[in-house]
Parts: sequence; C-alpha cells; structure tokens
Amino acid sequence: MTEPADGIQAVDPNAEEAVEAAIVAHLPALQKPGVLAVRAGYKVVAGWPTRKPAIVVTVANKTDAVPEQNRLPDKVDGIAVDVREASPLKALELNDPARYEAIAPNLPPEQRVARFADEQPIQAAPGEPVAVPLAAKPKLPYTPPADGDLSPVQDDFTIICHASPDAGWPTLSAFLGQTTERLVVGLYDFTSVHILEAVKTDLSGKQLDLVLDHPAPNPTADQTDEETHTALSDELGGGLRFAWALEGADPFAAVAIFPNAYHIKVAVRDGQAFWLSSGNWNNSNQPDINPVNNPGDAGAATKTDRDWHVIVQHPGLAETFSKYLKNDLAVATEHQAEASGLAPAAAAELALEPLSLPAAAFAQFFAPQTFSGRMRVTPLLTPDPGVYSSAVLDLVRSATQSLYIQTQYAHPSARPGDEAFTELLHAVIDRQQAGVDVRIIFSQWEKTSYLEKLQALGFDLAQVRIQQGVHNKGIVCDGSAVLISSQNWSADGVLRNRDAGVIIEDPDIAQYFQQIFMHDWTHLAHQQALDT
Repeated sequence: MTEPADGIQAVDPNAEEAVEAAIVAHLPALQKPGVLAVRAGYKVVAGWPTRKPAIVVTVANKTDAVPEQNRLPDKVDGIAVDVREASPLKALELNDPARYEAIAPNLPPEQRVARFADEQPIQAAPGEPVAVPLAAKPKLPYTPPADGDLSPVQDDFTIICHASPDAGWPTLSAFLGQTTERLVVGLYDFTSVHILEAVKTDLSGKQLDLVLDHPAPNPTADQTDEETHTALSDELGGGLRFAWALEGADPFAAVAIFPNAYHIKVAVRDGQAFWLSSGNWNNSNQPDINPVNNPGDAGAATKTDRDWHVIVQHPGLAETFSKYLKNDLAVATEHQAEASGLAPAAAAELALEPLSLPAAAFAQFFAPQTFSGRMRVTPLLTPDPGVYSSAVLDLVRSATQSLYIQTQYAHPSARPGDEAFTELLHAVIDRQQAGVDVRIIFSQWEKTSYLEKLQALGFDLAQVRIQQGVHNKGIVCDGSAVLISSQNWSADGVLRNRDAGVIIEDPDIAQYFQQIFMHDWTHLAHQQALDT
C-alpha cells in the first residue's frame, strides 16, 4: 500500500502495534460487503474520541439492516471495532486515491479528509474520472519588499478591539468611512454586497489597492469575487489598482507563490491605521447585524461565525503592512492571466455538505473597546520564513498559567518540511503536561478523525471543545498577550500561504479577548464532534 504523503497515525505507537496485529489476524472477519477500509484508531462515544484503542472500520453505508453473515464483530482479540460511515470524499479517497489527489488541491482545506498512513483499503471500484486536475502552475519564489521589517514595535498605540458577530460590521463600516485618500487591502474572499456598497461609496474619488484571492464560493455569498471586481472597476475606474492573488488554484493567476490560499485579511487606511482580522468580507464573517445594540439580531448571530478583529492606529506599523500588500500587488500585476478554467466541477460536487452542530444561544454580546497606551506589537506575516511559526512558538512556550486557543481546526502533517508546524503542536502538548490551564476551542471542521490524530500526537482532549461557526484563529496567553490572526493551523497556513496577524502584549487587550473566549467556552462550545 502506498502511504499518503500527509498521512499520520491515529493511535499512539504503544497501542498501535496490538491493534494492527489484531487487524492482520482477523482481516477476513473485517472484509464484509460495504467495508471500504480498516485502520487503528480510538473508540468514539457520543461524538468524542475516548482513550480506548479500536479498530476503525469505514463503511459505505452504516445501517442496522445487515444480514447476520455480513455483520462486523463488536470486538476482535478484545479490541473494540468502531464502525464509521464514509463521506463522499472519504469514499473517493479510499476507492481511488489518485482521483482524490486530483481534486484535493481545489477543496477548502477544512473540507479535506483526514488521511492515515496505516489505513488499509479493502475494496476499490474506480469508475470514470470525476475530474481532470488543473495543470500545475509555474512556481514563483516569494520575495518580500526590499525594505520590509517585521520586527516587534514597542510604542504608544491606540487599538480598537472587537469581535463578530457582536460588532464586526458596525466597526469595520466606520473604519472604511473614515478613509480620506487611500485604502490598501489584501483579502481571501470579498462576496458581501453590504461591504461592496460601502467600499464603492467610501472610496469614490479615492484610491483602492486590492489583491484578492479566488476561493470556492462561500455559501453566504451575495456575488462572486469576479462580480465584486467588476463592480469596483465600474465604480472606481482609475481609482482601482487590482490583481488576483498568485495562488495555486486561482484561474486568473499565471504563476503560484502561495500553494492554496492568499488568506490574508488586512486593510490599511491612509497609511495611518489598519484593520486586521481572522474574518473575510463575506456574510458569514461580517454579517450585517448589530446584536450589541439591537437585541433583535441575536437570533441571526447564531447562524454566523466567530471572528476576532483589531483596528490598530499606528503610522509605522500601518506602513509596514502597506509595504507588504503593495509588494504583493506589484508582483501579482506582472503575472495575471486570462481564466484558464475554474477548478474542476467535481471538486464542488464531491465537497462535504456544510457541516453544522446544533446552534447555541449567546449569553451576551461584547461591545468594541478602545485601548490606548504603551505596548509591544509584533507583526506576523506568512510565508515570510520563521516569522509566524517562531513568534507563536515563543508565545505558546511562554504560558505559565493559562493558554486559551480558539481556532478553526488543527490538522497535523507528516510531510517533510512541515516540522515547524509539528513543533508548534508539540509546544501546546508540553504546556498541557506542565499543568498550564490549556483550553482549546475548534470549529465543527475538527472532526473525530482529526481529534484522533491530535490525541495520538499527545493532546489531552479533556480540555478541548467544539463550537459551531468558529472562524477565529486567536490565542490568549496568561491573560497578558493575545494573538489575532488569519493563520489556520495547517502546515500551509502556518508556513506557506499568505496570512497576517499581530501579537499584542497588553493585559487589558488580552483580557478583553479572554472574556469572549470564556463566554464561548462556557455557553457555545461542547465536547461533540462530527464524524468523517
């Protein structure tokens, strides 16, 4: 069997040997009709991995209506047999790995299936090709601006802290409306009509520099990213300088710098202040609601995402982010292309259905708060070598009392070259084992299979919870420092895609976001994960 390059075991090595021996000894008893694969894993009970090693059997259709002769055993050699039903993508990955590899690069990273080095496909029935992969683009090395400097800044700052769905759009709207000359923007997704209309109005007669990615359509989109570009071009004319991001799957980019996402969310206003966020300019991350001041919006808030944002007023740091964004724009402008065909249709057809857990009601909403004073702020950009991974590794390792992490997912990797990401995961494990109060909230995309991987790596899942709609990528350390960023915890997110963040060392700001984290931990997050 050829192991997937991103495969990693789901059981710690001490238990894996016994489970694999049982699989080998009893494989005929597991090769029942409808069985797609077997592997070592953990028994899942009520949507959560236990510490009990198990033989995980993935089937095409899980049902109780199975003839006696085709039933799987409950145990073999005293080891539990845990039956899971494959999603369409998981079935494709097991039945025809080559075809899965063809469409995987065009799937949102959170939708890709967990892959396991020891997973043994039982039967394969490849049919006609479901997709023809896009031809690989020429790779262009990443080059930062010649005068770029991402050193920490110790200075006087004014920072507006806020979150979505609480006050994201009202605060961003005010920020955009205060533009006097120029807005420099890097974005992953811009498909919300209320933000589009605001930008058209607020930037009329001014300059907008925009680099935009071309992801798969967001389910909440009012228009496509192409339609956003057309509308801005029609409205702003020569006041718009625009380029599609040089990302691997973008059909309008002739070369690729970033493998699968220009995932940044930054807007620099007049070289004086910048908005930085975990959330895009779409309706799930920036809904047109104001539940802080309008209680009638509370119900709508449960259908949107959790994101953290800051508006930082500091000309020096604003200029730093502006330099990098303008450099991205200049490089991308030289490598635009006519659309060579969108991502294969099968990628969308086979993508997982939108995953959702039962919606929970917010106990309160948090108003924006402005903080002024002397503090240390570290700008973080990826893929600038070692910038994010080193700074966040130091942040995690510095925790002595508490480490609160809220991020969309954490997907371990065994690929060569991803060691810096693995080191970051092990740093979290080290803090758990050192007795630090480590609490982690993931989104619904951290499915049971990925939780198994984390547990095998050494994570204690006792202080891990799942929250519907987490799009945040934030960390609060010891109530004294906070990370606000767009970097997802995948190897590409931590090391290779274009992302941005800041670490702010200020107790008041850290505790502002810590109160939001604790609200979510208490009222919105639970130990219930979705299956493959």
